[in-house]
Amino acid sequence: MKKFLIIVIIVTIVIVVGGIKLLSKPETPLPAPTSYELYIGEGCVHCKLVEDFLSTWEGKDKVKIDQKEVWYNRENASIMQRRAKACGISPSGMGVPFMVTLEGKCLDGDEPIISYFKSLDLKK
Repeated sequence: MKKFLIIVIIVTIVIVVGGIKLLSKPETPLPAPTSYELYIGEGCVHCKLVEDFLSTWEGKDKVKIDQKEVWYNRENASIMQRRAKACGISPSGMGVPFMVTLEGKCLDGDEPIISYFKSLDLKK
């Protein structure tokens, strides 16, 4: 009787775990960005530095930048987390401003983002 009970418990655990695996949807990867994705937080001082730079930057009309607010927009925050995860950045290591380039490279912080834009050759 004891062996039968152990077998029933093991089979039940296998069925439950298997069912959970089958029913859980794997997270589909995000498509490659078609524009620069700039994630900011409303009221973030470092984000403001990037925004101020971009507003006066000579190349601002030559590139498409999709700006997404993440502190008050859950959907944007979720997308940012998925982008960061794809770049190997843990949730605890994330912050704003955060940017994903057209090549899928992730940049974190005002100085790296501003330096990236300054380095672009837009004469083409």
